Amino acid sequence: MSTSNTITFILFIATTLLASCNAAENAASQPLFPAILIFGDSTVDTGNNNYPINTFFRATHLPYGIDLPNHEANGRFSNGKLIPDILAAKYNIKQLVPPFLQPNLSDQENRSMFCISRRRLR
Repeated sequence: MSTSNTITFILFIATTLLASCNAAENAASQPLFPAILIFGDSTVDTGNNNYPINTFFRATHLPYGIDLPNHEANGRFSNGKLIPDILAAKYNIKQLVPPFLQPNLSDQENRSMFCISRRRLR
């Protein structure tokens, strides 16, 4: 009698472990949060100064962006990923947060940064 209870218990544990592994795998592909909201300055600017605004300082030349996948400057005042990019990747939102002023953003992708580096206030 105890052998059948042991086998039943082992099958129950194995089934539970397999089910939890599938649930963890499915959860890893889903975003943990629908969006992130980050306030800041040039340390979180995701490239808004590439688009037509009145700024004197630009990050559209080397060495900016050399550690990104395409190895070219994209308007971020960084050589690689910014803190918002790292957070968005960790929470499965997206790998790189797009700039808010990017003209081809869809409504779904419009979870982006409003920060602009070195913008003058009038």
